[in-house]
Amino acid sequence: YTAGMLRVPKTELMETYDMGVPYSLKARDNSEALIIYNTPESLPSDVSIKHDALFGHHTANNNGVTTQSTAVANNLTSALENCDALNIMFTDAQHNRPASVECTTIIGDFESYHKNRWVRIRPKTTWEDQMPYMIPKLDKGVPLRHVGRITMENQGIDEYPSPPIDEISEKTGKVYEHWKALRRFFENVYTILDQLKTILDPIVKENTVVVMTVNKGQSLLLTNFVCNAHSRGFDISNVLVFPTDEESRKLAEGLGLAYYYDEINLGHMPEKEATYYGDDTFAAMMFAKILCVYYINLLGYDVLFQDVDITWLRDPLEFFHNKTNAAVQSYDIAFQHDGSPQPRFAPYSANSGFYYVRWNKRTQYLFTSFLYHGDLVATTASHQQVIVELLLEHASMFGLKVKVFDKVETDMFPGGYHFHRDPAVMKSIVTGNSNAYIFHMSWTENKSNKILFLRQLGEWYVHDKCVETSVTDILEKEGKQLASGVLEGACCSAEPIISCHYRDKPSKIPCNESPPIDMNGASFW
Repeated sequence: YTAGMLRVPKTELMETYDMGVPYSLKARDNSEALIIYNTPESLPSDVSIKHDALFGHHTANNNGVTTQSTAVANNLTSALENCDALNIMFTDAQHNRPASVECTTIIGDFESYHKNRWVRIRPKTTWEDQMPYMIPKLDKGVPLRHVGRITMENQGIDEYPSPPIDEISEKTGKVYEHWKALRRFFENVYTILDQLKTILDPIVKENTVVVMTVNKGQSLLLTNFVCNAHSRGFDISNVLVFPTDEESRKLAEGLGLAYYYDEINLGHMPEKEATYYGDDTFAAMMFAKILCVYYINLLGYDVLFQDVDITWLRDPLEFFHNKTNAAVQSYDIAFQHDGSPQPRFAPYSANSGFYYVRWNKRTQYLFTSFLYHGDLVATTASHQQVIVELLLEHASMFGLKVKVFDKVETDMFPGGYHFHRDPAVMKSIVTGNSNAYIFHMSWTENKSNKILFLRQLGEWYVHDKCVETSVTDILEKEGKQLASGVLEGACCSAEPIISCHYRDKPSKIPCNESPPIDMNGASFW
């Protein structure tokens, strides 16, 4: 199955055959990709390039010792001219598992599009081994053992535990709860779609709906999104909010937003905010993120989904609706780059808090599959982790065209990675010299910090009297009744409300007198 090999420029290969995968930060210096020619007929026609593919490159050192290596072909077109098909795989060239000495084996047999992983770790044999804090370490004294393909750095622990199906007999656990959720969905989906259709028809624009979901605990961030958008003059009339409780429903109405309160499927969601990323509240809200997109997709509309901790610097729909950009128009689904190098998010590292979905049969089946994987979302406490794996499978199986906009190569969709690690990008935003469409306050532990960060960044537009105040109390103080848009005048500032909190985080104004939040954090200004 190996007739010859060549190295080719990695960047040219990834740009020519856009697989939607962003560059890993550590792998940017890995400038070459390896081509394996499976048959003599696939070898290049060019005599010189073919010779290099067959015999490699020979180099003699000063002592006359000759070494052989795979030759480099600088002409990608010539290197691939006789390949009728091209199978592409990614491997861990960036060394995210630094203490691991790894090998890759390719076996000529029935073709597979999945990777099997074997690691030198001891099996979990006692009840103590099963405890979450018992992380098996690599042990070079034991044989290689088959494990899940996604493991935590060099520690070998599975990051994809199977949902606990053994609890079903007791009618408890994540799988059982997911079955109940699916039953509610199937029993009511057609009624819900009919109701949604009447809401969507008047607001949809260019077949697109902007979708958000929110509970009471995060609703203040929704208020900020609306106030920020109105201050900048953006049209958000095609935004549809899926509130998961009555307080959020009243807020959406008071802010003048279209909304649909799916009390049957979402009414049991927790009202409080997540204390930290991945806690039970965070995990529970992930099912709402699946349903709200799936409903709109089932009705045949494109969807821009976004979390409520996003502000618009420019209208992002202008980017996705730009008909002159053929590449963007070709993507079935396109994401903001999260930036995390964790293996569980590889290879896409897609941020599921901001993405655009074009309606077609491929995306419709993607979100059908996503719905069925709700128990895995609950088990991993990560919407993002599961959708990345489904993107990978559906891209391979069905030709789903996925794109993640690289956090370094592009500057349209910055987020928490840039806020915490890229001061140059953040300087361009606060000085008004950025090409960014949005800013996403991701990579932040909780709502309290998000608000403080947004305030000093100059992206906070909510008056203090509406902060942590119920809709009922706001209306009572204003002497008004609940009506569409009634809260905007009371809660929204026309100008950003700026205050300093941490000198080592990005800020609109110098905050050098404030304390740092990170240990040994350097001043942003």
